[in-house]
Amino acid sequence: MTLIEPRTVGVLLVAALLAAPGAGPLTTVPFAWTPGQIEVAVTVNDAPATFLLDTGSEYSIVSTRLATELGMARDRQGSREFADDVDLSVRSVDLQHQRVMVMPFESYYQRGRSIDGLLGYDLFSRFVVRIDFKGKSLTIWQPSAFRPPKAAAEVPLEFAGRLPVVSSVVRLAGGQALNARLMVDTGASQAVILRYPFASDHGLFDLGGGESTAPSLASGTRRLKEIPVEQIAVAKWTFDRPQVFAYAEPVGSGAYTDTDGLIGNTLLSRFTLYVDYPRKRLLFEPLKR
Repeated sequence: MTLIEPRTVGVLLVAALLAAPGAGPLTTVPFAWTPGQIEVAVTVNDAPATFLLDTGSEYSIVSTRLATELGMARDRQGSREFADDVDLSVRSVDLQHQRVMVMPFESYYQRGRSIDGLLGYDLFSRFVVRIDFKGKSLTIWQPSAFRPPKAAAEVPLEFAGRLPVVSSVVRLAGGQALNARLMVDTGASQAVILRYPFASDHGLFDLGGGESTAPSLASGTRRLKEIPVEQIAVAKWTFDRPQVFAYAEPVGSGAYTDTDGLIGNTLLSRFTLYVDYPRKRLLFEPLKR
């Protein structure tokens, strides 16, 4: 029989506990809440930068300016530009050798915001992420270590490509109920924006409502039409008279038909949100009031 020193036993026990399910989060980091969006400190190839946390981004994205400053070699795939072998870190959480999209962020710079990228699918596909809107912090777990809180309600996720989608019901003033597949978008400050084809097919532009605009990273300024809605329901949660817009023209993402719209931070921030792509679910934990 082989004897093991007590000190070795202790080391092995600690290692086993750390590797076991429920061992705890990898890190908790603060974020800045710029009304409607989550700004996170990130290092890109060891250079400090500020990114937005964006479930609505199919890739993590680095700004053209930062990619140029860091000398990233780029290639084109259709109309998109990419860079390979990019390392992204959120404190102790490392995403190494990533293929990231490269896009101009001039619309942010022109508004005085020093945003150099988006943290998207690359982060969420590997980890469970808690977004504590009230405490302004992110907590990140390995999927095997995460245990959901008892107060959280589970909402199933589907995926349209790399984009997370929840089923919802849009109720209109006349009692009409429309089923809508809404992309969960932590990069959007609005409550709900419906795609142009969905709004047009259901005659929503005929219901009245004013017009507005919103900046778009890919397509410049976008025209929106406000749609009067009595209620949005997602799983057991209902939102009465939320401010709902629709893209007023079939341009860019406004023309997509793989989802019917998006749900953004105006509604998501009413909860502590757990994003769990590995198990294809969101967890909504109501805020204590």
